[in-house]
Amino acid sequence: MRINHNISSMITQGALRQVNRDMNTSLERLSTGLRINRASDDAAGLSVSEQMRTQVRGMHQAKSNAQDGIALLQIAEGAANEIESMLQRMRELAVQSTNDTLTTTERAYTNQEYTSLMSEIDRITNVTQYNTQTLLDGQIGSFGATGSGSCILHIGPNSSSNDQFTVTISGTSIGAMGLTSSSITTQMRANSALTSIDVALGSINQLRSDLG
Repeated sequence: MRINHNISSMITQGALRQVNRDMNTSLERLSTGLRINRASDDAAGLSVSEQMRTQVRGMHQAKSNAQDGIALLQIAEGAANEIESMLQRMRELAVQSTNDTLTTTERAYTNQEYTSLMSEIDRITNVTQYNTQTLLDGQIGSFGATGSGSCILHIGPNSSSNDQFTVTISGTSIGAMGLTSSSITTQMRANSALTSIDVALGSINQLRSDLG
């Protein structure tokens, strides 16, 4: 019995199949832009590649988080700046009202502006928001992990404390700053208001420093 075979043809066909596999692999790499597309390409390399891919994507999101955080802080700082200007004006009015040259009627007019500024401070406190969250009412992040008055900005790709930045934003309402009963209708009340306003200005200055 004779067995027919063609070793040369078999070798050629095997080589052709390998060339086709290599060509398909090359085309896949060209189309995806990736050297490793499946574990069979390089199991160890795939593991390293996926870990790096995870870190890169985490970094991209962390960058976006940081940009959102900066926007939030800028809005809060801008509003705090306006409130500070109003407190400065309230202090000027209080100093004016401590002067005995003012009549009762004049003090009443001065107090009208004073109370209007107080109302405006409360309005700014209530309307200053980022992504529907009120920033200056002392309750930001109250539903988050850090509790009332603070929020976590996640600015890293991982879960460690080094990837997080906690911002505490104190309340800027008239009540939060201890000015609820403040008025300048008399010299005595104006003197008392001066003390309270100085404390409030200290709080606002500290807040702006924290936000900066």
